[in-house]
Amino acid sequence: MTARTATIVLLIALLGAGSVQLATIGTDSPPHMILWTTVLFGFPVLIACVLTRQRWALMGAVMYGTVGLALDIATVVQGITKPDVPQIVTMLSGLTGTLNFLVIVVSGKEFLTIGEPLTPRESPRPSPPSPS
Repeated sequence: MTARTATIVLLIALLGAGSVQLATIGTDSPPHMILWTTVLFGFPVLIACVLTRQRWALMGAVMYGTVGLALDIATVVQGITKPDVPQIVTMLSGLTGTLNFLVIVVSGKEFLTIGEPLTPRESPRPSPPSPS
């Protein structure tokens, strides 16, 4: 599995985990959740579609994973310190935090090594001697 394929699989897994998380929260969410839902579902789909040899999309995936990981860490800390946070939200944030960390590692590694050749180029073969 290539790093690009792994990134796409991880982003799709994040979409699934985000869907489960939204389903557990409920449908009576405030209007500002529409923007969050758009970011949650739109950005990974955009990155998965754009990962067709676009190097900047890998950095976009790293940035998305970094922001998601920060939010997941904050949610887990809040879930541990405050008893009113549902335990399923804390567990799902731990899962999505792990997925976001993997997105950062896989996409970042691919972004940093994309231009490096795997093996050195071979030197050209010598020209055959002239027949004269």
